[in-house]
Amino acid sequence: MPAQAGAAEPALVPKQQVVSEFAACVLEQQPERVRALLASEQGSDEERSVAKRLMEGTASCTRGRAFITMRTGEARGALAEAVLKADAGLAGYADGLAVQDFARPTETTGRKFVIAYGQCLAARSPSQARALIATDYDSAAERDAMMGFDAALKDCMPTGLAYQINIRDVRNHVASALYDRALAASGGGDKNA
Repeated sequence: MPAQAGAAEPALVPKQQVVSEFAACVLEQQPERVRALLASEQGSDEERSVAKRLMEGTASCTRGRAFITMRTGEARGALAEAVLKADAGLAGYADGLAVQDFARPTETTGRKFVIAYGQCLAARSPSQARALIATDYDSAAERDAMMGFDAALKDCMPTGLAYQINIRDVRNHVASALYDRALAASGGGDKNA
């Protein structure tokens, strides 16, 4: 079927922006369930189960999209970022985080690697972690913020591992680690920090 004259082309939106908007909506509708997901151990069966339950009944958050697909790490990172942006008190704790020594990760495969890498980056450079999650998705500022981790990008990389940085994936895991550290600093406790 030919395109209609004057019909607007659909705007392409970065996937992370879609996931972020979804996460903000889910946080507004189900804050307790979001906090339960963020309190679960990353990579665990509990995390997958809580994430699945959390996504049920959130059709209104898809904003006209038939569906939104995301991995557990994407959902968790977007929700952590949404909480840090919505909760001024917790954001204050994130702002006050000091550099923390973190051993070079040894995990080299799959999500376990990205979890450890994100935790290391957020520990060694919490100010840069905050700068990263403050940027627009898929932007030059986001790329610059990622590169702003500077030596930590190498120092947090397991010895001998070559990794082509996936900014979206690393951002999600940095956001999750930053949330965990801020929550622990607030006295809220977190088994992931």
